Amino acid sequence: QGDRFGLIAVNGDGLTVVPAGQGNRHRDRCLLALAQVQAKGVWPDETVCRPIWERVRAGELALWLGDGFDDAALQLLERLAAARREVLGIQLLTCEERDFPFRGGHRFVDAEDGHELLTDAPASRAEYLARFGAARRALAARLAAAGIRHVEYVLDQALDAPLRRLFAQGKARFAEGG
Repeated sequence: QGDRFGLIAVNGDGLTVVPAGQGNRHRDRCLLALAQVQAKGVWPDETVCRPIWERVRAGELALWLGDGFDDAALQLLERLAAARREVLGIQLLTCEERDFPFRGGHRFVDAEDGHELLTDAPASRAEYLARFGAARRALAARLAAAGIRHVEYVLDQALDAPLRRLFAQGKARFAEGG
């Protein structure tokens, strides 16, 4: 549609910024930058995140993609929404997170901080699914309270599914006068 767009990726190393632009070449620059990003480390402090405030102005759209379980990231999203940025979220989940299909003894390693957990998977399954479901519901409630529309996307779904669901939510909200 000719809209300008950019990319800001955040990880423990800081920010990767591709300034707003448009067109196929710019899309390719964003995709190349995104391919280089890895989940690691902790969310950087507020001074490192300052370019997010400088680049996303009031009335603009910020589309967030992430697992939704980093409190500092959520605080930034809430601040953006409170400052009249339209914030939409796509929570990325793996099939394993959703289904917990593991058998036997298992070692889980957090890709971001390296924390390890050893467990008997079958004995842990029910508790994990209950706690993970509660965490997802709490996240949905927190985002809704901040006025942030969000959807979950599990990696075995069609790639365009989360955007279609987000835009369907927006149409329904618009039709209701909200």
